[in-house]
Amino acid sequence: MFTHARKAMNAACFAPDHDGGGAGPDDSPAAPGAHDSIDAAGDREVMTVDESGRSIEAVIATLASAPIDIGRFIEGKSDADLTRPAQDGGWGMVEVLPHLRDWEEIFGQRVSQILNEDGPSLEEHDDSLWAIEHGYRDQDPLEAFQAFVELRTALVERLGALESGDWNRTAILPKRGRVTLHWLMNNVCNHDAKHVVQARDVLA
Repeated sequence: MFTHARKAMNAACFAPDHDGGGAGPDDSPAAPGAHDSIDAAGDREVMTVDESGRSIEAVIATLASAPIDIGRFIEGKSDADLTRPAQDGGWGMVEVLPHLRDWEEIFGQRVSQILNEDGPSLEEHDDSLWAIEHGYRDQDPLEAFQAFVELRTALVERLGALESGDWNRTAILPKRGRVTLHWLMNNVCNHDAKHVVQARDVLA
């Protein structure tokens, strides 16, 4: 499955060897912030927080890298590894992977709204109870990961086909005000990075 994830990302024609970022998708600040480095893991660094904003090319490459990074951490892990809570009692991969899949569905919907409507108002989401409401612990984490890979592959391909002006299209987030597609996708990179680091730490 992880070979499939790597091939799917490569098929989108974007190299995975790039750093990224991390913060919650509907809760991270819109204003520029600091760049927080993450320790190296494996043969290259995992994604890093960057709230100052990435170029369009870096956003696309970073989005493409998230399934690769997570795949490296979960490859070969047992069911017990994937369902084990974090050392602090927080989420294990059985919660993280469905969470990523659920947000990826929303990210795709938001991109469609921004591209097809003029300045749409985007619904904001409170994910604090999703693990219970969506029954994450009753789901197969590897199936959730595969769904995330497929959704992310489609998103990367769609973004890669956009004209540069499309990235300046805007939408309204009630808690943020007007944001561009570029800002929104950079924020997705930050959300990814938080969970890439979480995956590394949970499975360490």
